[in-house]
Amino acid sequence: MTDDEKYFFDLNGYLVLRDVVDPDTIRRCNEAIDHYDDQIEVHERRFEGESKALTSDVRQRWSDEMVAWKRPYCEPFRQLMVHPRLKPYLREIIGDYHMATRPRLIVMDKGCAGHYLHGGQLDRLSYSLTYHWKFGKIYNSLTLVEFPLADEGPGDGGLALVPGGHKANYPIPEALRDCEDFQDEVVEVNVRTGDVVIFAETTIHGTLVWRADHQRRTLLYSYCPRYQTLTPPISEVSYPPYVQDMTPEQQAVLRPPH
Repeated sequence: MTDDEKYFFDLNGYLVLRDVVDPDTIRRCNEAIDHYDDQIEVHERRFEGESKALTSDVRQRWSDEMVAWKRPYCEPFRQLMVHPRLKPYLREIIGDYHMATRPRLIVMDKGCAGHYLHGGQLDRLSYSLTYHWKFGKIYNSLTLVEFPLADEGPGDGGLALVPGGHKANYPIPEALRDCEDFQDEVVEVNVRTGDVVIFAETTIHGTLVWRADHQRRTLLYSYCPRYQTLTPPISEVSYPPYVQDMTPEQQAVLRPPH
């Protein structure tokens, strides 16, 4: 990670890296999605909240099953988990890291509803939403990597960020959150297949209504420091036999992060 990249990540809360993923990997991801298309379900949440600017009857479809798909369909998604170009960035931004959740796929057809803007500082301490610069180094917690599997050009919609939102100390204005005002502050992130967007979860972000004729497909990989986790661990945890004789309260304090 160059000094220039460190500067702009610290300034804006995100970076766009060009031509990271090779065309063959993009092709294999899309072929796998085509194969499993009938298993990618409409998400039950209304991600737009009460926003009139972001709502639509066309709903987002999500999946977090890609790394569990049968071979060879799972392979490109697994390879992206440990992409060599991204390792130095994640280590510089997070330190010793692991995946916070399973990789996610988001599919949006023309007119699909967006997601209200979120991130930034909260009205309570949240260790997954922390960003600091100290001792000459970035210390960030939850970090997102977005891999577009289709181009996202000007006016298409898709990923939206508020540069510098990771350092905001006041609550996000409701009209900004709902994309109903202050749109000069919002950047529609334009990317091509093969590009990668790295951003801090604290950076105010969301999704604009998808307006392009082609389908939006994007992968979202979440990473965090080793001492944190947002979901139950994928791997099983075993305990010594003596733990079985402890009270539930005693067992609870021995649980790993979850």
